Amino acid sequence: MASKNNRSKKNRQARTKQSAPAPAAVTESAAPAPAAARTEQSVPAPKAAQAQSPTPAPAAARAKGPAPAPQGAARQQPVRRTVSAVRDGRPRRIPGYRDRQRFPESNSPYKQLHLLLAGCMPLIRHRLKGLFSRTRTALSQFAARRRGAAEPGRKLVPAALFLAASLAVTVFAVFQVLYTTATTVTFDGVELGTVASEEAAQAAVLSVERSISDAIGSDYTLEASKVSYSTHLTYRSALVDETDLEEALSDTLRVVEHGYALYVGGEFIGATQTEGAMEDALAQVAAPYRNENTVSIDFLEDVEVRECDLPVEEFTNLADVLQLLNSTKAGEVTHTVEAGDVWSVIAQDHNMTNAELLALNPGYDIDKLQIGDVLVISNAVPYLTVKATQMEYYTAEIPYEIEYVDDDTMWEGDTRIITKGQYGAADTVAKVTYQGLEEIERVIESQTMIAEPVTEVQARGTLERPSWLPTGSFRWPTSGNITSKYGYRNIFGGSSFHGGIDIANSYGTDIVAADGGEVVYAGWSSGYGYLVQIDHGNGYVTYYGHNSSLEVSVGEKVYKGQHIAEMGSTGRSTGNHCHFEVRLNGERQNPMNYLP
Repeated sequence: MASKNNRSKKNRQARTKQSAPAPAAVTESAAPAPAAARTEQSVPAPKAAQAQSPTPAPAAARAKGPAPAPQGAARQQPVRRTVSAVRDGRPRRIPGYRDRQRFPESNSPYKQLHLLLAGCMPLIRHRLKGLFSRTRTALSQFAARRRGAAEPGRKLVPAALFLAASLAVTVFAVFQVLYTTATTVTFDGVELGTVASEEAAQAAVLSVERSISDAIGSDYTLEASKVSYSTHLTYRSALVDETDLEEALSDTLRVVEHGYALYVGGEFIGATQTEGAMEDALAQVAAPYRNENTVSIDFLEDVEVRECDLPVEEFTNLADVLQLLNSTKAGEVTHTVEAGDVWSVIAQDHNMTNAELLALNPGYDIDKLQIGDVLVISNAVPYLTVKATQMEYYTAEIPYEIEYVDDDTMWEGDTRIITKGQYGAADTVAKVTYQGLEEIERVIESQTMIAEPVTEVQARGTLERPSWLPTGSFRWPTSGNITSKYGYRNIFGGSSFHGGIDIANSYGTDIVAADGGEVVYAGWSSGYGYLVQIDHGNGYVTYYGHNSSLEVSVGEKVYKGQHIAEMGSTGRSTGNHCHFEVRLNGERQNPMNYLP
């Protein structure tokens, strides 16, 4: 189109030079001048001045303004040197390569494209400007030929300007949508991310420093020389928020990690990075106590799983956590001595030997146990104690009742079975609570009787019993403290079996018969010192040793509670006490099983 217009212009110029100079001819033959040429020329000279000249006057003579450029160049405006250089065929330098702060080099394809577009933008603007100018001229010429108007291009100028302005606004809007000024954070040569502003980047760094300080329990500050901020133009899609930048910086530093920590009784056990791992560990600890009848499982200790940031060295694997939870820690398990407790029995009840129990209680005199004494049973306690409640279904024995029938032929206190009782049976549902493997509570929920119990009928004597006759039950032979219980003990440099109990008190304390009976021995007996033996019938004989004096003699019948001797320390003794034994058919028994 442009080349065609240039040929037309040359033909019109040739025809104009051959014709006679006349005002009318000049007006009709001359082609409509481009808008740019009209704006730079002065008002044409009067017709009289044109008629006097035999030939058309040069452009300089016809116009008072500056000499116009040749027709081929009249449509162009002076442009920047860089654009001219491009038009002349010389390569131009892209501004982005001279300004590395504004357009930093990058391996990113998006940023490379941005550099190319930014460098070509002046050329694009020039090409668009030339295209708009040529389009405007062509439209003006076309309109002039259609309407025969003298200046057709003047009416098309607003439309062309509007088109150019719309395109410029569109390009600017697209540029604003795609690009923005942002700040890239780099730590120790590693690019972490790009955020909207340097203030946002610094706030993210400060937040990471505070999180690390809270996790490690001391102030933590990043080395300033390793942190850098660079502000530049970038794609909006490349921006990240502050949270992403904080995560990237935390991952790079690896001082703390986000995880889940387990605390038992306020004590830190371990931590993992996997959510739910600690709950799984607790479930595995409780698994042996769980079955199809389990109602609930809990822990006696306070158990808590906390989501928090922790130092990297605090994290461990799940196997180590399980091993620790199933182990023990330092702590004492104790037993309080009660009436009837014997050293050997205490040890046996806790699956220990006498030596092991003594090792946990060094310096303790096992022969002088006192009611209320606290013995250490173990110096280790479990980290976790499982408390499980289960429903149990079983057949329970239902105890029978006893019905008494008076018999005046029998001594008071004596009984005789007339009809033997029988236990009943019932299907039972019970809720049982265990602490570890030890049952601590049993609640009967329901019972369905399947066999009724049979009542036992006993004859009960009503005949008054002589005072010396045995009652069948024993009383304490004296008052005082138990210094040695029934069973094995360490004494006199070795271990020996103690066949009774020692009750210590002051010298001369009264000693009485534990039950009615006949004195079968009263005198000195080697290690017993002064000894009294009472036969209570039915194979039972009681011994009273180490007395200071005796108040009964052999063959004498005594009643329950009768004064028979006074306390002393005769025989093989280390202090004032009464050695009390109960023998059944010659075999020693634990007296505590017979005393109230």
